[in-house]
Amino acid sequence: MLSPRGDKRRVTRPLEQVLADAREEAAVLRKHGQGAIADALERLCNDVDDATEEYRSWLSEQEAMLRSGKGVAYLRNRFGAWQRQGLARWSPRNRRAREYRALIVPHRTDLAKLRADARRAARGEDAA
Repeated sequence: MLSPRGDKRRVTRPLEQVLADAREEAAVLRKHGQGAIADALERLCNDVDDATEEYRSWLSEQEAMLRSGKGVAYLRNRFGAWQRQGLARWSPRNRRAREYRALIVPHRTDLAKLRADARRAARGEDAA
């Protein structure tokens, strides 16, 4: 594939596009009597889809703050670097809103749950 400048550097397609193209290819294979190959390709796409959920999911800035327990300054201080890495973006629906891939946003630690799990483990019960 040619880059936008017309040279032969490899252009990386977004994961979402790779999966969509592979699913289209599976449909073509199925149409031409290659159902077993199409099924295997769709299973692979579904497995990749499941494995990359956190990467493909975008959180608004508000959702990222709720998930992480961090303030807006924390997120905005990292936005530029994350954007250069493809982990943050300006929202396609609202050009003034920032979005973050779920995988990059830290999870808030639920201390009450951790303590309850530790108490159950100490008593020999299975942590749920």
